[in-house]
Amino acid sequence: MFKVGDHVVYPYHGAGTIEDIEEKNVLGETHSYYILHFPLVDVKLMLPENRIEQSGLRKVIAQQELDHLVEALQNGPENPLSTSHFSRDTENLLKSGSIIDAAHLISSLSKKQTERSNGLHIQDRNHLQKAKQMIASELVLMNDMTEEQAYEFIDQSLLDEGSA
Repeated sequence: MFKVGDHVVYPYHGAGTIEDIEEKNVLGETHSYYILHFPLVDVKLMLPENRIEQSGLRKVIAQQELDHLVEALQNGPENPLSTSHFSRDTENLLKSGSIIDAAHLISSLSKKQTERSNGLHIQDRNHLQKAKQMIASELVLMNDMTEEQAYEFIDQSLLDEGSA
């Protein structure tokens, strides 16, 4: 399924690299663990091989999917998120691990930010930053960008909204 060196996305953590696959003896049973490193947040994670399916781990997007990402950043979701359930919806979008869900979230929160005279609430600001970080981490690994270039790409895609 996955091998050492693969660039992957783990929901809510963003993109990282499989550095190793180790066998560990736990309570008398031997299990394989994927050792993931997330460079943007400098975190290592051990993910049991038998939990890969339900974890939502996936490969980073391919270069040809970049246009779809830009479109999602510019246009947002087809059905705007309701503000009364925004926090729950926001958490679910972040936990999905989908780069398109993260892009829709960024688009929605950015629009909300421009509509409000006093900006976003702290929770929304945190969710916006987390979504940008998740996309940036994937752009860094799939498109050979620096972290700064990845954030600029996201911001520029949002600015180009009117000219798309």
